[in-house]
Amino acid sequence: MNYKSSLIYAWSTYVSIILITFSVDYYVRVSGGDFYYSGLNEYFWIAAIVLAISTSGYFILYSMKYINKRVYKFFHLVTNIVLGFIFYAVFSYLYVVGFGIDSV
Repeated sequence: MNYKSSLIYAWSTYVSIILITFSVDYYVRVSGGDFYYSGLNEYFWIAAIVLAISTSGYFILYSMKYINKRVYKFFHLVTNIVLGFIFYAVFSYLYVVGFGIDSV
């Protein structure tokens, strides 16, 4: 595994787990009868986020072994953390507000 493939693994697992969580929540809401008050339990959401972060974090940390300078390693890690947070925040907002589950 090299630098690019470990970053691809990291982001693909992170995005996949988050999108699968949204899909399962949507399915539970549609099949539950009450779209606005049913859905996944909060513990499942937290477990999915922890799983996504830990799995992708492993690959991000693995990709850092190919970077030589500590400053670049730090920027690499911070950049991926910020981008991951922005991805989750934007897609969660679009999911919740887009389907009218909650309002801002």
